[in-house]
Amino acid sequence: MPRIELSAGSIDYQDTGGEGPVLVFGHGLPMNETQWRKVVPLLDGYRCVLPTLPLGGHRRPMNPDADLSQRGVARLLGEFIEKLGLGQVTLVLNDWGGGQFLISEGQEQHIARLVLVACEAFDNFPPGPAKAMAQVCRLPGGVWLLTRLMRLPAFRHSRADTAG
Repeated sequence: MPRIELSAGSIDYQDTGGEGPVLVFGHGLPMNETQWRKVVPLLDGYRCVLPTLPLGGHRRPMNPDADLSQRGVARLLGEFIEKLGLGQVTLVLNDWGGGQFLISEGQEQHIARLVLVACEAFDNFPPGPAKAMAQVCRLPGGVWLLTRLMRLPAFRHSRADTAG
C-alpha cells in the first residue's frame, strides 16, 4: 500500500490510478479505507484515492505533536490532496465534518464537488460496527473500557464485517 509523509505523520492510501475524474474518499470513525471496498469497484472510469485518516483505524501512529482534532484532520486531508497533486477533486465523506472544516480552514481550492454520505439511515443507526460500541458505552465505565481497547492494535484493526 502506498504511503505519503505529511506534516502530522505517514498516511497510507490506495489509488486506483487512471485518467478519469478524481474521487477522494474519506472514511468515518473508527474505520479506514476499506469502508469503501464495495463502492470503488463500481466506479469504472474514475480515479479513486482512499487515504487512511487518523480517525481510529489507521495503521501507524501520528507524530506526537499532530493536531488530531476535526479541524486538524481536515487540514491533513487538504495537505494530502495538495501533496499528491490531485487537482480539482470530488471529495466523498462519511461520518465526520471534514468537508466543512476544509472550507472553514481555507483549503477548499482543490475541492470541485463535495459529497456527504450519511451512514445513519433507516434502520442502520448506529451503523455496523458502531452498534456494539454503542452498547458498551451504555454500561458504567463503558467509555473508559472502549478507549482502552482502542489502544490494542488487534482491536483497532479487526477486519470483522458486522455491517454486511
